[in-house]
Amino acid sequence: ESVRNRIKAWIVGEKPFDTQVAEADEVRTPAEKIAGRSESVRNRIAEWISWAKSDIVGEKPCDMQVAKAEEDLLQLQISVDPPEYAVLEHVGYSVEKWPHVVPVLAKRLQLTADEQDELLLASMRHTGQGYFQTPISEPGRIGLRITSYRTSQVDGEIHLVYGHLRLTGSVVVQEKPHTIQCRGRTFTVLPEASPYSRTDGTDMCGVTVMLPHGAMVVDTSDPDFAEICSQVIVPHGWNADLLSCRNAKRNAWPAYLTANSVAAGTCRFEDLGYMRPVGDSPLPTSFKFTGTSTSVRLLIELTSAGQVVWPTTKLSLQLTRFGELFARKHWAKQLGISAVTSDIGGFKEEKKQEKQNPVSGS
Repeated sequence: ESVRNRIKAWIVGEKPFDTQVAEADEVRTPAEKIAGRSESVRNRIAEWISWAKSDIVGEKPCDMQVAKAEEDLLQLQISVDPPEYAVLEHVGYSVEKWPHVVPVLAKRLQLTADEQDELLLASMRHTGQGYFQTPISEPGRIGLRITSYRTSQVDGEIHLVYGHLRLTGSVVVQEKPHTIQCRGRTFTVLPEASPYSRTDGTDMCGVTVMLPHGAMVVDTSDPDFAEICSQVIVPHGWNADLLSCRNAKRNAWPAYLTANSVAAGTCRFEDLGYMRPVGDSPLPTSFKFTGTSTSVRLLIELTSAGQVVWPTTKLSLQLTRFGELFARKHWAKQLGISAVTSDIGGFKEEKKQEKQNPVSGS
């Protein structure tokens, strides 16, 4: 076919198409050639940016999924605040400036040293991607920082598309009527009882108790233990004869007499056998009272909102799930992606065609 077209063009006096294109290209000035190539690069970059943002977002979660994840956090006494910083952006810099730019980006996104080093490797790659997730622990707050990014090196420039979310929440502080304060710390007992009860209860016999979120058993190695004993144990009855603490160094559970005894504050047992942790964990959270008539309770400290221990396994999983869902929903909103109703499980699911990386083709 190509030969016939060339013969026909020769008969009618026309030049073949490829010859016309070649001659036209020779006629263009160097500036016009550069402009043409620049436009082609710009189009490729614009296409890649669109792909990268969609790839970071993935499938947009529905409102029901996000609400359910937030409800699970509330059940763990965590109230989530609106995001402090949530963006889906593109930036581009020359390869030469990249090593100087990354520290600035790292400070803006609060990246760790290892995460910053990973981002620096973009100057040595054609394309790259990364996902960072770091827990946040601040006075009175816990949270999560999520950063997901894609990089592409084109025509001497490094282009970065990143999604970033910084989400924090506060611990819901509930009033605890059966507590005693000592040096700004809050103490109570398990099973729960009034510190002012001067009777010897037996409601703990055969009972298994669990530590509340963030609570810890009082340890005799605590620097303030002498003061805790004199202010929390000695003056109060706690509806029990004994309060058990922990001696982590000896792996023992000593018990001290309460105000229901004339020798209040005295260590009656070096290692109480009537109350034992459940399981072999070095930091037990469940305790079994095996006695049938011994009146003993477990002395614990309730961690305040400013002393939240991060993370418990369950809290970590729930906060991570909510953070990921919330981030994708927020980024999808910036892209204008809306969910399409699906009959699968009653949820709304994002229906979108899989796109390939326009740079790598994968």
